[in-house]
Amino acid sequence: MDLMKDLGSLGLGSRLKRLSDKIMQDGIRVYRESGVDFEPRWFPLYQYLDRFGPSPVMDIARGLGISHPAVNQVAGQMVQARLIAMYRDARDKRRRLLALTSEGRALKPVLTSLWSSISVAVNGVLDESQVAFLQDLDAIEMALDRQGLYARLQLTDAVTADHARLDRPRPDRLRPDRSRPDRSPPELVIEGFQPVLADAFRRINEEWITEYFKLEPADQKALGDPHRSILEAGGDILFVRDTRTAEILGTCALIKHNKGLAELAKMGVAKQARGRGAGLLLVEAIIRRASELGFQRLFLETNSRLEPALKIYRQVGFQQCEPPRPSDYERSNVYMELALTNSLNSIKP
Repeated sequence: MDLMKDLGSLGLGSRLKRLSDKIMQDGIRVYRESGVDFEPRWFPLYQYLDRFGPSPVMDIARGLGISHPAVNQVAGQMVQARLIAMYRDARDKRRRLLALTSEGRALKPVLTSLWSSISVAVNGVLDESQVAFLQDLDAIEMALDRQGLYARLQLTDAVTADHARLDRPRPDRLRPDRSRPDRSPPELVIEGFQPVLADAFRRINEEWITEYFKLEPADQKALGDPHRSILEAGGDILFVRDTRTAEILGTCALIKHNKGLAELAKMGVAKQARGRGAGLLLVEAIIRRASELGFQRLFLETNSRLEPALKIYRQVGFQQCEPPRPSDYERSNVYMELALTNSLNSIKP
């Protein structure tokens, strides 16, 4: 009996992990018996640096679709093995780059030969199985990119009843906020930044800004190079997508100012998507993201003409107050702040 198989789709993650472990273990044997000091888990990072050259960790994490800590963990191992090195970017001393060392580059011919043999063996397994596994895997990953498993999860009445019978509070991370009548439609999901979404960030913001005002130098700096001006400076950019059409409907940025203070900025929703709850969904997601990154306070600058946006900001707890300094934007005539320690109690995941 194979319990993993009996679990069906519920055991998918565990079966993929088991499959990965089998492949990795054989990969370890191949490297060791060939006398090559290399680990299978190093393969993606080595390939990225070989193809794209010296790169910041954030770029690598996005390019490989893995977490920032995961890149750091593998990088630490490869630094110890002297295959890669970390150094400061000559053009921007705040950035740390990873790059292959001369020893790492010298190992490429041997690795390439081994990878060719491994590829033949893997293709043999795929041919023998007579399924389009890689294409199916692509389709599964695309489906999860459109809407993750958590976003698809809907608690049933039976699960709710089970929690009640056990006299335990339902986990906050799985509890729908039924007290809010304007809850966002389930087809709207939040996504993180990817390089391919930079154009959507620029386009959506230019659309709403030019609808009411004019583009200013600060706008052009943020929208022209969001990676450097926002992401590399310690901030983040989020998007809301309609999973039915795969269309990006809105975006919002989190800009770091200092260790405890960040700015909610560049929040825009496409004109055809307004009124569907996308703006509120974005603002709540940015607040949660700011808390995850360790910020204590958020501020924003806006204009009194943007009443729908002001309504959202007030709804989540932003308070209007006197600005501590002149704004970088001519259009700004409203300054608001939010203490994150107090705001998260009223926002559900």
